[in-house]
Amino acid sequence: MRTGFSIALAVVAAVAAAAWAVDIIEPAGHQHHLARSQGACNPNGSEHAAGHASNLARHREHAAALELVALCSETAIAVKSGDWSAPATWAEGKPPAAGARVRIPSGLTVKVDPEVPARIDWIRVDGALVWSTDRAASVNAGTIVVTPEGALEIGTEDHPVPKSVVAKLTFAARTFRDREHDPFDMAGGLISMGAIRIHGAEKTAWKIPQSQLLSGAREFKFDQPPSNWAVGDELIVPGTSDTSNEDETPIIAGVDGDQIRLDRPLRYAHLTPDGSSVPMGNLTRNVRIASEAAAPLSARGHIMFLHQQTGVNIDGAEFRDLGRTDAKRAQTAPDLDETGKLVPGSDGNTVGRYALHFHVVSGARVDVPPHVVRNSVVWGSPKHGIVNHGGHLLAENNVTFAIAGSHFFAENGTEIGSFRGNLAVRSTGSGDDLVSRMGIFDNGHQGHGFWMQSAGVRVTDNWAFGHAAGAYVVFGYAFAEGGSTRTYFDARNTDNRVNADAVGRISTSDVDLYFARNYAAGSTDGVEIWNHKLLAPHPSQSLIEDVTVWNVSRHALFIPYVRDTLIRNVHAYGGEHHMDTDFAIGGNSQTENITFQNVTAERFPTGLVLPRRGINTVDGAFLRNPTNIMIESANRPFRMVTLKNIHVPSEGVTTTLDLKDMAVPANGDVAMLFEGDRIFWSDAAGETFRLYFGSQNENFVPFANSGPPDLKGLTSGEIKARFGVAFGGQLAPGDAKPLPGSNATMALADADDLAPTSKELEFAQNPSNELYPLAGRHIVNTEDQAAKSRWTFAGAASGSEPANFVFVKKTSPKLIVHPLLRKLVIHPDDVRYGYRLEGIVADMVDNRITKMAFIQDFPALQPDGQGHIALDVKFPDPAGDMTSLPLSLTVTKQAVRRGRNYEYYKQAQYCGKCNFEQEMERDIRATFAQATGGE
Repeated sequence: MRTGFSIALAVVAAVAAAAWAVDIIEPAGHQHHLARSQGACNPNGSEHAAGHASNLARHREHAAALELVALCSETAIAVKSGDWSAPATWAEGKPPAAGARVRIPSGLTVKVDPEVPARIDWIRVDGALVWSTDRAASVNAGTIVVTPEGALEIGTEDHPVPKSVVAKLTFAARTFRDREHDPFDMAGGLISMGAIRIHGAEKTAWKIPQSQLLSGAREFKFDQPPSNWAVGDELIVPGTSDTSNEDETPIIAGVDGDQIRLDRPLRYAHLTPDGSSVPMGNLTRNVRIASEAAAPLSARGHIMFLHQQTGVNIDGAEFRDLGRTDAKRAQTAPDLDETGKLVPGSDGNTVGRYALHFHVVSGARVDVPPHVVRNSVVWGSPKHGIVNHGGHLLAENNVTFAIAGSHFFAENGTEIGSFRGNLAVRSTGSGDDLVSRMGIFDNGHQGHGFWMQSAGVRVTDNWAFGHAAGAYVVFGYAFAEGGSTRTYFDARNTDNRVNADAVGRISTSDVDLYFARNYAAGSTDGVEIWNHKLLAPHPSQSLIEDVTVWNVSRHALFIPYVRDTLIRNVHAYGGEHHMDTDFAIGGNSQTENITFQNVTAERFPTGLVLPRRGINTVDGAFLRNPTNIMIESANRPFRMVTLKNIHVPSEGVTTTLDLKDMAVPANGDVAMLFEGDRIFWSDAAGETFRLYFGSQNENFVPFANSGPPDLKGLTSGEIKARFGVAFGGQLAPGDAKPLPGSNATMALADADDLAPTSKELEFAQNPSNELYPLAGRHIVNTEDQAAKSRWTFAGAASGSEPANFVFVKKTSPKLIVHPLLRKLVIHPDDVRYGYRLEGIVADMVDNRITKMAFIQDFPALQPDGQGHIALDVKFPDPAGDMTSLPLSLTVTKQAVRRGRNYEYYKQAQYCGKCNFEQEMERDIRATFAQATGGE
């Protein structure tokens, strides 16, 4: 179970979004077309500048792309439509030579027929560049730029490249990085602002055999013949183990109708929980786009569709060894100094140079046809596979293999479209913690099949195997695009606009999620949903359904900071090794209002971990785990949990239900335990009982040797009689009896009690992001010098309102700065980027230490004459009062040069394993040595 500093930091980091220029935002409805007479050369022409005058950053990207193929710098120019090989096509009277810089003017079409023997430096396509479909055709070029009126075509939907023909586009190995003329590192690959049509031969992307994939098997039969699978095709058979990589890539040695024979027997068994088979993916296509050299990464090409809302249609193509952004290192954004020169180091790992990158950024519209990538292969990318950045994309029936970062990636939360029917096999990760790059909005680097920054992309019918972290992740934290510009989802792109603001925007965390019929195996986690509807102003229900996860080593479905979600027909089966804290399905302390219907959890230490707040229901569950259901004490008033149709097999010794009693909430206090909390259980006979924690039994002594002095040694019954309060809001009745297979007691419930009360509905329907639950109600500071810190009761037991248990606090909070920031230094070159201070705020409530993750950004820094910068640090205590702490930041060249990357110090390339939780814990304990209670 992931708790503690890392999760707390994720929440705070989401709120404190850093100002970091990642990409550009496009005004809605932007269009621009360049008109130029055939063959004309005008270096002072518009070059698309006029259409972007209102958006300086977008203008910069277009200018950078066009600078790669600047007008009048070409050495070969087409003067009429025709074959590339025809001398009459070219002004020079001969085809372009090796190293040529080629321009195809507007209105002209040049056909690649046959293979182009010369390696071309660059090609500028203002007209059309078309591959022959009659015979093998290929181009080897360093850079190709397709301008807005241009088009690149390798087959069409009506006339695809036939299966007997192979068409190739190879990006020549880069041997030189031209920082003067290409400061944004765009050269090397395909940059298109025009129309792209790529259609290879029809081919079934993946197919599920009718028999299990057992070790030693070599022949397999399908329900019907896969289209165009042929002898020599390379397959990917995904491994399903969570402890080792058991992927296999056999070759088809024979095809006989609906049967295939492999060139070698399978070495491993590739099994599913129900005895069926896993898909086999076909990695071979007859349209092949690749880098000439896969290493070093700087030699590779990348593909970027720049600021286009529609017009890219790809079907049946293979993209191999493309992309040069490295997931192992934090991304950088090239930056220019006051003289226009590239700031050294700012292009060390340029963001956005991916294998297949739809760099739309913003303006996606559901009424505009989507870009399409289907039945294609992406293989061997160092960071991300198919990337939808702010656009409308349909990616379906693709196979992706051996990719670092995320195979399918929706980048900034404004994206729409679908990831459906895809097979994503094997990712490697960065080794960095999830939160270590949030400040620079570098996400999806840990190794995932699918990463969505919001729920705007529908994710259905996919398979994901062998991922270093979560196979599927929806990560709804705020994303800043272009400096401090936060992205929002356009409400016009969804049917449910209940959470839209006055100008038609929806927070990226509040878009309804539809996640269905997806499968995951052999990964660390199956499905992770983060920060979804946690603060949505109006309730609407998201849906996760028909999901199967097996052989994962941590969680099958992890839903931290998630509200208002229905989870049904989710089936989870654990892997070979687990930590005791791992569970199949559950969230964290802020998860609430979750409905579970027909869920299965087997072979995990714990099956279901139910929310500590809100109204929650489990209706139908098959559970076979050492602990099947765990329910901790509520951490917000008026929680309600209903359990019914729970099936636990009789074989084996299991705990059906574990009530974690006296579980004081993180950053909370013991007073929270007295708030209203109801749990109901329906047995096989249909009778419903209310369940009670042990502390709700009259003879229970909650504070035998420690705790609030007024309550020490008293039974729960005596506390109720003397002060009018009870754990969970009510004592168990005298006739309560033990619930078998549980540490709970139960008593028959009245039918009238089964519906949520008005208070339960009020709290469930009104979100809260309090870091200290009910801080103002339970904890107060006092300025009375004679007073002592102590618990007391406000109000009388006989009054109309129950007594309020309050801690009067005299201590002051302490800020424990992260160990790697304690020198409080900054490099002179980084002053203009600002500074982020991080750490833990700790304080005492009674004898118990409370802790809260702390982040404060200082975007505008003003050094004094001595090279010092004053920081006015502010942080809250458990009562909600603010404390100021003046600190001084020293400007020195001895500091690490980290650029815009506020959190460089938390990344593996700087600090190795970067695990400082134990050190900070020791520091906190030393600061509050008098503490004797738990956290």
